Formats: sequence, structure tokens, C-alpha cells
Amino acid sequence: MSKPLVSVIIPVYNDEKRIIDCVNSVYDQSQINYSLEVIVVDNGSSDNTVAIIESELKTKYKDLIVESCEVPGSYAARNKGLSVCNGDFTAFTDSDCIVSNNWIEHHLENVLGIASGISAGEVKFFAEVSKKTEQSALDFENLFSMKQKDNAASGKCITANFFCYRRLFDEMGVFDDSLKSGGDVEMSQRVVKNGGSVVYSDQAVVKHPSRNKNELIVKRKRIIGGTWDSVLSSGGIIENLKFIIRLLKMFLGRSKKVIKNSSLSIRRKLGLIGLLLSIFLVSISELVALSLGKQSNRQ
Repeated sequence: MSKPLVSVIIPVYNDEKRIIDCVNSVYDQSQINYSLEVIVVDNGSSDNTVAIIESELKTKYKDLIVESCEVPGSYAARNKGLSVCNGDFTAFTDSDCIVSNNWIEHHLENVLGIASGISAGEVKFFAEVSKKTEQSALDFENLFSMKQKDNAASGKCITANFFCYRRLFDEMGVFDDSLKSGGDVEMSQRVVKNGGSVVYSDQAVVKHPSRNKNELIVKRKRIIGGTWDSVLSSGGIIENLKFIIRLLKMFLGRSKKVIKNSSLSIRRKLGLIGLLLSIFLVSISELVALSLGKQSNRQ
């Protein structure tokens, strides 16, 4: 019996430093029980990403497929990869991620026989050597970001670690490339709505670089800005108060989770609670500024 072919699709945009480690980690797997097809889709990079892929990665891996997608957005790039892939299975990760040694093996075990299933692999965070990442920021990411076990329980999966039969996209349709974020969640929920399932794997691990404190604060401002534009700007005082209460409940709930976490030292707990407080206060101050006429921060 011939081995199944697994197509790994990696969108990339201006990530010349990390795409090499990502692709190397994919090729470094055993390939004992499957054959591998790796597709990198450049999404209009303006740095040296394409040149580095051609000079370093294509030289090392002759079978590496390199495509270009000029339509902005990672979901458009992923759809481009889907349009050229030949695999029985399709796997997705991001250009800044490092996959574990048996990443595909564990995904195959998890989803084999589940024709309309998505395998949602675990995402763990690490501190990059090229930038300063505070311990509190790393703890925040590992406790509260990209929680694939929770995602799977809710019928969702993110494309940092997403695996399924290729034919699933023929049956359910591809990613909604009009979305700049959340297209992976929309796709997986569409699958579940039509009778499919999302199955969690704690062994099919992808490592993702952690944001630092400043990056977490910037993201929080962006999230508040997006919520203001889409909901709160026309919601009135009552809706704004309800939103503030939700923010407070989230802060208190996360703080409780930190306090109860036995793997964190007291020092790390205090540092993380301090970061949670900073994120809460930034959320409130950004909401006040937006109500006074500030333009939302979407960058």
C-alpha cells in the first residue's frame, strides 16, 4: 500500500528570518508513514523573503513548491496553496512557527478515519532570542493564548496547527479570503455545522514565538478598537458599561486562574497578575479615548 501524501501549506509575508526555521522543522520529520509535499505561498512580501526562499530553501529542498499570491491576506494565500496541492491530507502552520518532530504522525493518528474531521494540535510558546520577551508575557501566552483544547471543545481550530483530509475543502469550501482574521475559526465552525468535528491532539505540537508586553498591549488596543468600530460606537452607555463589566470579569477570572496555578512561582504569579492589570487598564483607557473621538488603532 502506498503511503499517504501530506501537503503542508505555509503562507508567508515579510518573514525572512523565521521562514527558514519553519520549513526546516517540517522537513526534519521522519516521513516513515507518509510522503511529504511542502508548499510555501508568499503573500506579496516586500523584504527579502522570496529571495531567501529561492536561494536557501529551494537549494536545500529541490521539491519545495513556492507559489505567489498577490491578494492580501493569509487566507487567500492558504487558498492558493490548496489550489495547487496534491495531498491526501492537508496541514497548515504559520511561517513563524516550529513544528515538533512527530507533528504529522500524531495528526494522522488523530484524524485517520474521521473524513469530516479536523485535528487541532497543541500550540506552545517560546521566547525568541532576537527580542526581549518578559517572563510574564511568556506565561500569559502559554496560559491564555491559542488554547487549542478549548478551541476544539468549541468546534474551532486555528491554522497555526490545523490538519485534515484534503477532500474536506472540496466538500465544505475553502477559507473565506475576505476575512483578515478569524477565517480559520469560520472554516472549522462551518465544518462542525455541517456534521463534522474538531478533535484535539496534545502531541501534535507547534511552537509559536511569544509576544512581549508591548506587543500584547498593542494587540489589546487593536481588539478594543475593532470592538468599538463594530459594536460599541453605536451601542450607547449601557452597552459600554456591559462591555466594561465583561472586561472586569475576564481580569478577575484570569487572575484567579493564575493564583491557582501550581506550576508558577509566587514571583511569576505576581508578574503575570501585574500584566493582566495593565491589559485591563489599557482596555479601559482605550475605550474612554475612543468615546472621546480617538480613531481606533487597527495596526
